[in-house]
Amino acid sequence: MSDDLKSTKKSLRKHFLELRTKIAADERVHLDRMIADHVREMKEFQEASMIAGYVTDGTEPDVIPLLRDALRRGSEVCLPKWNGTEYILSCVREDGIDRLEPGKWGLMEPVATDPVDLEKIGGNLLLLVPGVAFDEAFARLGRGGGIYDRFLSAGRRSFALGVFYECQKTLTLPREVHDAFLDAAVTESGVRKRIT
Repeated sequence: MSDDLKSTKKSLRKHFLELRTKIAADERVHLDRMIADHVREMKEFQEASMIAGYVTDGTEPDVIPLLRDALRRGSEVCLPKWNGTEYILSCVREDGIDRLEPGKWGLMEPVATDPVDLEKIGGNLLLLVPGVAFDEAFARLGRGGGIYDRFLSAGRRSFALGVFYECQKTLTLPREVHDAFLDAAVTESGVRKRIT
């Protein structure tokens, strides 16, 4: 990656993280409910045999209520977990969502390790993907670790739904060859799907 691109991405991350952080706590709760309601209406959520989510860092939209819904209806749920070498997706049960612990970089993750092989998933996988920003072409700007780019490119039968606040949307983002695109993005304003 060129120094110019690195610098551009760094300044974009700073800008969009500041916007996200400025959302008031009570407003965030309201927006999170609106986002969850939009996701619940999606057939990709309703028909998913497995849903991969994340645990909010406190500024990202909270998807844990969606994961609880999915577990109650019998879908499998997984969350990112550091295995000592890399982030993997690890299955979690409903009681496991209540027993998360700080992992790498202090991010909350499952206690137990029950790895998911994305190449061998038998049903439909819905990936709920956090990010710093997204653009009109459904490119996503993450935090720079490439964790979700790997998840997005691994699952053949997956649908990647970026979960954002409307303030995180921009016209265009810089891209690299390894960057994976989202299939859709949801904000408090609704769901936008990429036309393929």
